[in-house]
Amino acid sequence: MPRTVTVDDARILALFEETEEPIRTVPDMAEELSLGSDALRRRLKRLEESGEVKSKQVGARSVVWWRLD
Repeated sequence: MPRTVTVDDARILALFEETEEPIRTVPDMAEELSLGSDALRRRLKRLEESGEVKSKQVGARSVVWWRLD
């Protein structure tokens, strides 16, 4: 049985504070969390709906995310 990784929203939001960069991407955050990109993208979309983060498509397949204060 595969191991289940549990990551709460607070840990996802903390990633934005752990860098000097104003924006983050799903691939770099997923690597830090050991979480799949699709799962993280779904979680970030829910956080965006609740007003915690914001996203912007910056290329054909590139999206950047940042935390709202």
